[in-house]
Amino acid sequence: MPNRSNLIQASMRNFASLFELLLKKWLFLLLLPVVLAFVFSYFIAVYLAHNKATEIGEFNLERLEAILKLSDQIGEYAMNLTEEDCGKLTEYMRFRPYFRGVLLFNDKSFYCSSTTGDLNLPLNTLLPVDRLKDGSQHIVPETPARPGVPAIITTFKNEQTQYGAVVIFEGQYLIDSFIQPDVFPRAVKTVVLGLHGATLPAAPQFSGNEVITVFAGDKFEVHQDFVILLEISKALFWHFYWIAFGLLLPLIFTLFVLSSLLLWKRNGRHSLADDIKSGIENQEFFLVYQPVVSSEDGKAKGVEALVRWQHPQMGLVRPDLFIPIAEESQLIVPLTNYIFERALADFSQLQLTTDFRIGFNVAPEHFIQSDIEAKFRYLRDAFAEIGVQPLIEITERQLLTVDMCERIAALRELGILVAIDDFGTGQTTLSLLQTFTLDYLKIDKCFIDTVGQDSVTSHVLDTIIELCHKMNYVAVAEGVETQEQADYLISRDVHFLQGYLYAKPMKLNELELWLKEHN
Repeated sequence: MPNRSNLIQASMRNFASLFELLLKKWLFLLLLPVVLAFVFSYFIAVYLAHNKATEIGEFNLERLEAILKLSDQIGEYAMNLTEEDCGKLTEYMRFRPYFRGVLLFNDKSFYCSSTTGDLNLPLNTLLPVDRLKDGSQHIVPETPARPGVPAIITTFKNEQTQYGAVVIFEGQYLIDSFIQPDVFPRAVKTVVLGLHGATLPAAPQFSGNEVITVFAGDKFEVHQDFVILLEISKALFWHFYWIAFGLLLPLIFTLFVLSSLLLWKRNGRHSLADDIKSGIENQEFFLVYQPVVSSEDGKAKGVEALVRWQHPQMGLVRPDLFIPIAEESQLIVPLTNYIFERALADFSQLQLTTDFRIGFNVAPEHFIQSDIEAKFRYLRDAFAEIGVQPLIEITERQLLTVDMCERIAALRELGILVAIDDFGTGQTTLSLLQTFTLDYLKIDKCFIDTVGQDSVTSHVLDTIIELCHKMNYVAVAEGVETQEQADYLISRDVHFLQGYLYAKPMKLNELELWLKEHN
């Protein structure tokens, strides 16, 4: 036999194992929402950063489109100038700050510049001659006026006269305007404009961040070969990341807790349903009995059988917890059958007066069983042998259908007494009472509690009692707790009384002593 110290050590080890299991479980419950928030925030930040950079690219393409439309106006003006009008070009371009200038050319050379005046430069100074076509756009690394500084040029040419103009836009100015000022967070770090394989700037310098591409495409009227490369700044990504994380974490945590509670509740209910099934098999349920006394002589004429459950781990479980689960899990019928057999075994040990009645709470689901009549015929005969008459108390949690009423009527023909339990609080209707014959009507405690109170509902009790008398039902008052209530009910000819004023629900041995003392 193990000594005391070994038992204590074993208990401590079990406690440590349980604590470690619970700790791991709670750490998992706490860390999983954080991990999910981190992961989802990453994808959301990537999506938002891409969208923001794309918006910037499209906005800048719209600006480029507007600038190139101005190039068209300048080109049309320059095309109408003669070789003697170079001075007019200079004056015209003086108020065009976005543009570096205009070069006029003929079939041999560039002969006029809006910035330097008359000049004589070969046509291939900017581009090969065959690329100086009407409407063509190009990025060039430099222009004659500013060597080494890239620019965007648009060519306008009269193919018949071979006269034309090249409008030069300040490329670096455009790129600098694409990047937002030093505000936090800056959306893009580097912007590169591409056209016909040439880029602006000519040698892009990326920092290793993610780069996205925005094409002009059919959405813009600018040359469809224009493309913008945008390097997304890390600051923009982390800006969106922490916003998403701050919003997602409480949301995910709340959803996780709610789903865990629902799952726990569902599993708990399924687990309790399994426990009910095993509890029936292991005879964990027992009965207590509450006497029902006659209002004429105060003696007990019967009892109501109430089921209790001694759970092996949870202890005594309240009926309002396990009865609804038994009904949902379709275990109420086998549980009720167990109650019948247990009551039959209990009262076979007692010596009772003739016509002693035992009331059983029976859910309407019981009356759709195919063998209901044979089962109650057996119960009638078995209880009759020990001097007991069974009384079926139909609970009102479910509406009685026509088929159920026909089954109940057949049971009354077998000599089974029928009562409506907790009348006035459930699904029973007055129209049903007119077509459905009963023996007893049990008045719910909530109406008994109105005795002595001047309330709106206090007159409902008198109406129910009057209904019982007119329809020849035996009236039973439940939940009688004070002598004032008892006197009031007796004065109005309520036949039977039940409640703590007379006795609480008792186990069989206590009931036997109570019956000997009071009867």
